[in-house]
Amino acid sequence: MRIYLVAVPAGGGEAEYTLTMDVPAIPQVGDYITVARDYKKGPPSDDYLGSEDFIVRRVRWSFTYPDDGVMTYTAGEEPVGKGEVYVECEMAIGGFSSKAHKRSAGPNAQEHEASAY
Repeated sequence: MRIYLVAVPAGGGEAEYTLTMDVPAIPQVGDYITVARDYKKGPPSDDYLGSEDFIVRRVRWSFTYPDDGVMTYTAGEEPVGKGEVYVECEMAIGGFSSKAHKRSAGPNAQEHEASAY
């Protein structure tokens, strides 16, 4: 399933960037997300060694429906809409966050709680 991770600064605000992801399930509010970039030619600098970490703030569903004005359909012949899922994530600090991510997240960023899973 394809979703769009929308990164916002700690405390909210305008989106900083969006990452398109194929995932097995939709992250839920409060979930921790860690993104480890797979740099094909290495990171741009040592500041980018590590992860980008987030906490899910909200999930936004966006749908389009092909309305042709017909009021009733035979079962199985009705038009079918399409949807997109936007997962708004607040930048957070994880155990392996990169220096660059920590700077972007800012001093008020929440931290992922330590866990042994």
